[in-house]
Amino acid sequence: MKAQILDSHAKYQEWLDSLHELTTEQAMSPYMPGKWSPNEIVMHLAEWDRFTQEERLPNMKEGAKLEKFPAFEEFNANAAARAQKQTFEETISYAKQQRKQITQKLEAINEQEWTKEFFIGEHALSIQSYFADFAEHDEHHKRQIEGVRGVKSNE
Repeated sequence: MKAQILDSHAKYQEWLDSLHELTTEQAMSPYMPGKWSPNEIVMHLAEWDRFTQEERLPNMKEGAKLEKFPAFEEFNANAAARAQKQTFEETISYAKQQRKQITQKLEAINEQEWTKEFFIGEHALSIQSYFADFAEHDEHHKRQIEGVRGVKSNE
């Protein structure tokens, strides 16, 4: 499972590189009326990467009880606001940096640690299950952006 997660992170990095194909208008316009732009979506993903790297990963130890997730609405609104203050290129660069740092930390974790349980609130998770959910979250948002350029994601 570790190899699959690391592979999904590598593919995510390649996907971020492919986003340079979007025009500035495509990158900065909502993918649907009332929704986020690709720039805001990528920043949303990057900020969750940052949070995971700083607040979660160091504490994902057997039996640990981690704080519940931050207030989603506020966290996501802050990410969107940050995206609006920079170019899409800057957002992509930041997103790549955040994911690279997570990937490096995951590579260093012994595979035996990947299935040990910890808790977020009342939910029992492992590094493996947390990052499997993480990959699904990536795919959800990738599909939204792929719709902007008319590409169907096959993942």
